[in-house]
Amino acid sequence: MPGMMRGSMGRGQGTTEKPKDFKKTTKKLINGYLSKYKIAIIVVILFAVGSTIFTIVGPKILGNATTEIFNGIVSKISGGAGIDFGKVGQIAITLLVLYLISALFSFIQGFTMTGVSQKITYKLRNDIAAKINKLPMNYFDKRTNGEVLSVITNDIDTLSMNLNQSITQIITSICTIIGILVMMFSISWQMTLISLVILPVAAVFVKIIVGRSQKYFQRQQDYLGHVNGQVEEIYSGLNIVKVFNGEEKVTKEFEKANKELYRSAWRSQFLSGLMHPVMNFISNIGYVGVAVAGGYLAINGTITVGNIQSFIQYNKQFTRANKSNSSNF
Repeated sequence: MPGMMRGSMGRGQGTTEKPKDFKKTTKKLINGYLSKYKIAIIVVILFAVGSTIFTIVGPKILGNATTEIFNGIVSKISGGAGIDFGKVGQIAITLLVLYLISALFSFIQGFTMTGVSQKITYKLRNDIAAKINKLPMNYFDKRTNGEVLSVITNDIDTLSMNLNQSITQIITSICTIIGILVMMFSISWQMTLISLVILPVAAVFVKIIVGRSQKYFQRQQDYLGHVNGQVEEIYSGLNIVKVFNGEEKVTKEFEKANKELYRSAWRSQFLSGLMHPVMNFISNIGYVGVAVAGGYLAINGTITVGNIQSFIQYNKQFTRANKSNSSNF
């Protein structure tokens, strides 16, 4: 009990141990856990790439339908045959089939990756439980129960979520960026250059926001474990606290830790909340430039109306993929 109370009353702030060797830790995770599921991960990669490819082709085909409708309307006004609904219907069916295949591939890779991540999480929890039973008592004297439990619950859950989402997101984002760039250059290199000019500006803002918010997210996790540990240990040892007249002391320490948790959580959420409106503002500037350039090229007959629609869709997907890659890395 003295060690427990010392853990909750004698520390002003939570401590977080970082890996001494990040590369070594990552290598252990890959060799010790992920390597057993090589075939499943290869399947995930293949289906993720396939799903992305079918999704990328979609806007170009949809642009052809828009061009066909536009040409049909112009033809009707000029006294021609008008819109060829049979051709538009064929394009729509082709597009529907592509999206269905993409959705099927996405479901397969998601189902497979979820199974892999949950099996790895299950093994990790068992390994940690076995490891905790072998740790010396002085390890627990130096840490609160909340910090120990945080490793088993919060950290493992975070790892599981990252394995389930981040790996496939990184794969699809990279494939999306490469594929969309190819499609964008195939439509118009001038419009593509306008889209690419926006990226360095967005990258600077992302770096600034992430750099400032990351330290507050770290402090939030530190104090979350510390506050949880205080609550659990103070209430479980309430009789001892009362015997030694420690109510005022533990209350002040809890209020101090709780205020730090509030400050770090507020700042981290506020700064991360800025990311979306800032990126949207920069993206909208890029859309305006693309729309103006696309209208000019369409008037000159360099591209079609459907190409403009396809390009704007590709531009949105390209921006979204870069956002996803920035957050993952």
